[in-house]
Amino acid sequence: MDALFIFTANYFSLEPKRAIIRIKGMNEMPSPDLLDRIISRINYEHKILLLKRKIFSYATSFFLSLAAFVPLAIRLNHDLAQSDFLQFFSLLFSDFSSVMSNIGDFFWLILESIPAASTSLTLIALTAFVFSVVNMLVCWNEFNDLRQLKVKHLKL
Repeated sequence: MDALFIFTANYFSLEPKRAIIRIKGMNEMPSPDLLDRIISRINYEHKILLLKRKIFSYATSFFLSLAAFVPLAIRLNHDLAQSDFLQFFSLLFSDFSSVMSNIGDFFWLILESIPAASTSLTLIALTAFVFSVVNMLVCWNEFNDLRQLKVKHLKL
């Protein structure tokens, strides 16, 4: 009973308290490279966050360009069928000698029969699609490289 009274009296007193349980290694100094490890970990997390944002933005542009490419490709197919381009182009395989004798006129005829608006829009969507796929894969590889670097070197 006396020990309990002394404990509660010390607990509720206004004097500074001493720790009841002493933490091992409390008086030891931190390792000298602790600051460098913390800074490298912060830099690592910052790079990971930036790569995640880049991957998300390239994935979004991938899906948007794919969503734009499909209807534009369908429209290009419809416009090619309406124009005489396919008939003129098939002439290249059916009567090659007459095409070669009039190659300049044939070139201008093909060029004039291509539906320019739908072709250019489809090529823009295709270029955006390829650009987003390539950049998304590059960022994904950098992300995986950084994750493997963490496993090897940044153990905190």
